[in-house]
Amino acid sequence: MKEVVLRSENVNKHFGITHAVKDVSLEFYRGEVHGLIGENGSGKSTYCSMLSGIHSISSGRFILEGKELHVKSLVEANMNGISIVVQEMGTLSGLTVAENIFLGREHKFMHGFIKDTAQMNRETQQLLNSYGLNRISASTVIDNYSFEDRKLIEIVKATYFEPLVVTIDETTTALSQKGREELFKIIEHLKETNKTVIF
Repeated sequence: MKEVVLRSENVNKHFGITHAVKDVSLEFYRGEVHGLIGENGSGKSTYCSMLSGIHSISSGRFILEGKELHVKSLVEANMNGISIVVQEMGTLSGLTVAENIFLGREHKFMHGFIKDTAQMNRETQQLLNSYGLNRISASTVIDNYSFEDRKLIEIVKATYFEPLVVTIDETTTALSQKGREELFKIIEHLKETNKTVIF
């Protein structure tokens, strides 16, 4: 029997007089890929933004694994098992690929006051290789990569910390055919590891 991992109940979002999301109730199952379909401006991105703490909910609620979800930021969403890849660029210039992936979680590699950069690079490279992205080097400054590669790096980052739900917001529009194929391989891997994908 299918297991519901995430549910929304009568979720609404108002921006002033604009009713951007109206009474949305949906169920998302563990280990499945779910597509949100609608015209531009229909509220898909806003719905995902409320789930991930970017926007507040006007009314209604999200329930994750039977518990009501109250997140007010991307960090809180990540801590609760929700990860999102947004339409806009979500990587920081001037940092390496590894530094972008572990941004905010560098403590994992700290020994006293010294950061073990070599270990961080090794873990990042293993992660990239596991998704077939061997051409991307963990130690290279991210500015050296194309917009497409940076989007793929964001997606890999979103999967690293074992989220329950990964939301990928309209990323395919930024990708070439090859990039889409790589993205779909990542999504297939997430499905195989029992993650829920909202796409």
